Amino acid sequence: MRPGVKSYTSDSDDRAFMEFGPHLMSGIAERLTPTGGAGSFQSLIVNMEKDSVLLTQIGAGYLAISADRVDAPDVFRQVESMIRRIQSQPVVQ
Repeated sequence: MRPGVKSYTSDSDDRAFMEFGPHLMSGIAERLTPTGGAGSFQSLIVNMEKDSVLLTQIGAGYLAISADRVDAPDVFRQVESMIRRIQSQPVVQ
């Protein structure tokens, strides 16, 4: 969480979601194109009344970026190229 930004969820709720949520949701999304005709899974956006969350796979984990729902389309467009650069970098272990 960025300093000075009020979260709609607690840290413990965020951690609990990140343990299983992205795996379940991306797995379901991947079932939309089992033949790969539409390409591979890239990202998922979850919209709630006040907040939107962009989930994308980075290496063996997931990155979640949240924004106020009204600002989310612009925020997600702004970070898309940065996320693609991160995804294309070799994984350091």
